[in-house]
Amino acid sequence: TILAVVSGLTLAGASAISHDLYASVIMHGHATEGKEVTVSKISSIGLGVIAVLLGLLFEKQNVAFIVALTFSVAASANFPVLVLSMFWGGLTTRGAVIGGTIGLLMSVIMVVLSKAVWVQSFGFQSAIFPFAYPALFSVPAAFFGSWLFSILDNSPRAAEERASFEAQAIRSETGLGAEGAASH
Repeated sequence: TILAVVSGLTLAGASAISHDLYASVIMHGHATEGKEVTVSKISSIGLGVIAVLLGLLFEKQNVAFIVALTFSVAASANFPVLVLSMFWGGLTTRGAVIGGTIGLLMSVIMVVLSKAVWVQSFGFQSAIFPFAYPALFSVPAAFFGSWLFSILDNSPRAAEERASFEAQAIRSETGLGAEGAASH
């Protein structure tokens, strides 16, 4: 079971890096399949090395506690963006990216500065961040950042995104307009 989970996470991470980041963002859709496969292989090795290093660093940690911290980080980066994208027509791409980044950075920094990492892993006397879980602070900050940077976004793209919300909401809730196959 552990090997299946690890291999699945490695494949998902390598796929996201090679296809989403490299091919779509860095190469703007002009990457060859061979180059994507090469980037995927390098990503798999890189992710494995990072996982081993983190495993050594957090060797003495309670695994259940680390999983809870991971969920805290994921909730801070993803939950506000998902909720706002489903229920608020004013969310823009700029607001979602900045809000998610705020949640991610705050949660990671607070986890590192908490007792779990700062004291138990790094060996310092006392934690800089006094709480065990950062989500109480980072999730509201991500919501606020997403909202603030969305309402401040006056670009033409933001206007298009706001105008298309209702049609997308109806389609996602009812399936109307999603009958045909999509071409990629």
